[in-house]
Amino acid sequence: MSPWKRGSRSVFCAVLCLALCAAPLPISAQTEADPAIPSGVIEGLIVGRIYEIDHKKYEEYRARMEKEKKEGKKELLDPDEYLQDLPDASVIARQLSTNTRFSSEFTNKDGEYMIRESPIGAFDFTLLHEGVEYPIQQRLDLNVELSYIAELCFVVDRQERKAWMISEGMRRESDAPPFVPERCRSSVSACLAMLTGDVGFPNGLLLLLAGSGAAAATLGILGTEQTEASPPRRPN
Repeated sequence: MSPWKRGSRSVFCAVLCLALCAAPLPISAQTEADPAIPSGVIEGLIVGRIYEIDHKKYEEYRARMEKEKKEGKKELLDPDEYLQDLPDASVIARQLSTNTRFSSEFTNKDGEYMIRESPIGAFDFTLLHEGVEYPIQQRLDLNVELSYIAELCFVVDRQERKAWMISEGMRRESDAPPFVPERCRSSVSACLAMLTGDVGFPNGLLLLLAGSGAAAATLGILGTEQTEASPPRRPN
């Protein structure tokens, strides 16, 4: 079953939502950070999925869409037709203010990854697969006052040795090819959709895990032409 469709069909998703927040990860999914994070610093999770473009399937899909367009049918972008999950890839998030790197373990068979104990602030990203590095042009500007779960997804083109963050509007990279969709769904947003029935979650999903008090949060994906990033917020 395709990665876009399979996430919202099972009760397992609801269990996964709770497990992400309350249970430790298996050893194969643990994150390795370079230095220890000082006590009192707000931490969170960065999760998501990595996809790979299948150029042959994409060309076949585009040819079929062109034919249907000539027949008067409405063209709809369907990533299920040409994107596939990319296992055995790693996501490296670098906090810009400290140059600290936080790495996920290799993605599983569904292309899912998780970076644990990531602090707040601005990050850039690099994907690593089979010894090849794929720098991501967009950056994440994360400024929160509570622990968080942020969802980010990526598309890799191994043929061109490039990769892009899935994003939309002003946040989308200008050189992103048309096969990079504007939205994706990892296990986190898939189980939320199952629980709430909402399919309109914003790209760059952010959940706040509030203990008490009010929360103020912003999550921004920055393109290469945007240079400013919010400074990290520290707890009072």
